[in-house]
Amino acid sequence: MDAEVHPDLAKLSFLLGRWEGVGVAGYADVEEFQFGQEIEFAHNAGLPYLTFTSRAWRMNPEGTRGELVTEESGYWRVRPETGAEPKEGEPVVHLEVLIAHPEGFNEVYLGNVFANRVEMSTDAVVHTETGIDATASHRLYGLFGDNRETLGYAWDLAARGHGLRSYMSAQLKRVGSK
Repeated sequence: MDAEVHPDLAKLSFLLGRWEGVGVAGYADVEEFQFGQEIEFAHNAGLPYLTFTSRAWRMNPEGTRGELVTEESGYWRVRPETGAEPKEGEPVVHLEVLIAHPEGFNEVYLGNVFANRVEMSTDAVVHTETGIDATASHRLYGLFGDNRETLGYAWDLAARGHGLRSYMSAQLKRVGSK
């Protein structure tokens, strides 16, 4: 791990860097389409959180980037170890994530980190009066491949009166060094 990365971030260091790739999106009332995406996880020397940015573009038929579909940004924080055992039936929470969306909603996630995998679900969702009426989300992020060189993720969303269902998923490769 980079000496400048805060020790609390050791569990998340596998995410550090800029990632690019393609994925598929669609929802109950949105026809499925292919998108290109950039995700970046960065840190500020000595601070106990990661910054997160993501941008996704609809892919044109010839494989080039088209119109911007969405952006999001936020912060990923690892909870300090308390030493206390969770109550029976309660999940272990290692992670708190804040994500803001230009479509007028913000999400607060609680999640777990195991090896090179993150699973998280919303603890709260707040939206503006004119924002998308999202009510819940669930996300998985993890490295896979022979050398763990691919970052895959899946995002399930509950919005516009629908229950939690698949929304976006992608496979991304690290661009440049950590």
